[in-house]
Amino acid sequence: MPNFVTFGETMVQYNAEYSGPYDPDGKHLADIAGAESNVAVNLKKVSAEKVKTTWISRLGDDESGKLVHKYLSPRTTVVAPLLSGEKTGISFLNHYVTEEIENEHLKVYQREGSAASKLSYEDVAPYLANADIVHVTGITPALSITCHDTVVEVMKKCDSLGIPVCLDVNYRDQLWSPDEAKNVLQSLIPLASIFKLGFDEAEVIWNESLSASQYAKRFHVKPDQISIVTKGSSGAVLFDGQNLITQESLPVDVVDPVGAGDAFVAGFLSGIFEHEMSPKYLLTLEASQRKNVLRQALQMGVICGALTCTRRGDTSAMPNATEVQNHLNLIQ
Repeated sequence: MPNFVTFGETMVQYNAEYSGPYDPDGKHLADIAGAESNVAVNLKKVSAEKVKTTWISRLGDDESGKLVHKYLSPRTTVVAPLLSGEKTGISFLNHYVTEEIENEHLKVYQREGSAASKLSYEDVAPYLANADIVHVTGITPALSITCHDTVVEVMKKCDSLGIPVCLDVNYRDQLWSPDEAKNVLQSLIPLASIFKLGFDEAEVIWNESLSASQYAKRFHVKPDQISIVTKGSSGAVLFDGQNLITQESLPVDVVDPVGAGDAFVAGFLSGIFEHEMSPKYLLTLEASQRKNVLRQALQMGVICGALTCTRRGDTSAMPNATEVQNHLNLIQ
């Protein structure tokens, strides 16, 4: 069974079931919000549990930490001790409808100094050697100097061991500026086997006024690397050094776009594992040999991202394997 490993912070997220600013008396859906754990849970779900997933973190021994642990434990392997005297981050998600934007959302965090912000390389290292792929995001290095150093050490270790790394930008302007993000990400991209970001993120951070396809090529910086640029409702584009593959999105009624990027990553990786193929082996194939695998993986990513937008919640909104296959049959 393929082994997927990831690490990072997961919070309790209070997702408003109403439109407008935060209302303490309003109804909220208590969900679990963490980009890395989202991908772990979603990958296991969309692969019909044919992939082993492990999420590594640190949690406070508080109500939020216990809720995160309780929710995630049946859905992925959790390596996250509940630490006395430390706190678990929380976030609030509110939704707005304006004349310019049909569905706009605003996140507010209470995560500074959280248990997860002290995540170290030693917490992650024991789980690397047997991984078929390690997933990291641009959120983790923005949390603290310790987390930044942990991401760098993990990615360098994976590079030395020949373990593929999937890096998803997941830019959060509450955590760092575009220039700060650019400086860090520029050093991490050469260590990534799969690099994924949104077209909007590329424009905010790099601001080079390129097309999605041009950005996909711009971020392909070494052989045997895949770069992916997602375009929201317009789909996604992938470049592997020779193959430039585009995929349109599904036409859906958007309810809540939060978590769509994580769902995309889970769907894309599932599309690779579905062929009984590890990302490491895929990257060694000739471009013509891997093109069909990458095309289907991209289709699965787009399907997962689109369907997640039709429901509220992060992991709770992710489609299952049957739903994805039904839509895959329609577009192939």
